[in-house]
Amino acid sequence: MIYAGIDESGYGPLLGPLCVGASAFRIPDELVARAGASATSAPDPTSFDLWKLLDRGVCRKPKDTRRRIAIADSKKLKSHGKEPLIHLERGVLAFAPGGPHTDDGSLFQTLGVQARVGRGTPWHASTRPLPTAQTADSIAIARNLVARALDQHAITIERLSVATLDPEDFNALYERLRNKAHVNMSLVFGALRTVDALRDGARAFVAIDRQGGRSSYRAELEAHVAQGEPVRVLHEDDERSAYEIGEGLFVSFEVAAEERHLPVALASMAAKYVRELSMERLNAYFAAFLPDLAPTAGYVEDGRRYLAEVKPILARERIPEGAFVRTV
Repeated sequence: MIYAGIDESGYGPLLGPLCVGASAFRIPDELVARAGASATSAPDPTSFDLWKLLDRGVCRKPKDTRRRIAIADSKKLKSHGKEPLIHLERGVLAFAPGGPHTDDGSLFQTLGVQARVGRGTPWHASTRPLPTAQTADSIAIARNLVARALDQHAITIERLSVATLDPEDFNALYERLRNKAHVNMSLVFGALRTVDALRDGARAFVAIDRQGGRSSYRAELEAHVAQGEPVRVLHEDDERSAYEIGEGLFVSFEVAAEERHLPVALASMAAKYVRELSMERLNAYFAAFLPDLAPTAGYVEDGRRYLAEVKPILARERIPEGAFVRTV
């Protein structure tokens, strides 16, 4: 069975990319059966908590006496000290395929990040070294911990990816869809289609952090994911909306999904880490012109301050403001 999670980072900021992360694990059938899950009914991955199964190498909280890797909601892992990315970086680089990654360009390529150099993103022309908040040795240890924990139960990570929209593409998609939530959902549905392609006949359970206050997603799933397959409503209420698409693709939109599902937490971390690395590229680019410029995380109030300070650089480098700043 495929057990996957999808989550976003950067929905609200004025500057920088919107990022949607996805992670997918392949769980052996015997492990699913041992947990008491039926081979025909909707799977219930909460009956085999991945935090418990992988507790040889992972945990939920940053402070752990066994030095395991914290996998949790990215907002809880970004610290406010000298090294704010220390926990995010350790977790993402521990799980990222194809490592060790010595620069963000290598990581972005592995995660499928399309960080192209556009009119509004000249900072993507250069890469930055990794890790930024850890040592190479500490990342190697973390990767070994994760590998041993996965091997213990013959669990494999099938995918860890991040889809991004920089402001120029975000604005263009918004002009077509005329709805900010639909822009976000377009990336979510793209990630869901990618997970579906991994199944190869196997069942899949995909948990997605609920988008806003809505409780019904059937029409959108039919239009953007199902490809003519029936979409069956399994459950809809204020906490969870669950569906089966065709035979064997189960999708659950849940409030606080990152608290219930390790794949959602890992997706959240990957999305946040990619956004933070992207903002580091942006800040480094403008700091080369304005050494005293305070960096920004891109959120609205500080983003406006930053925009006012870099406007002369935008004009000089012919970076269109409409490609640099989100319109909504």
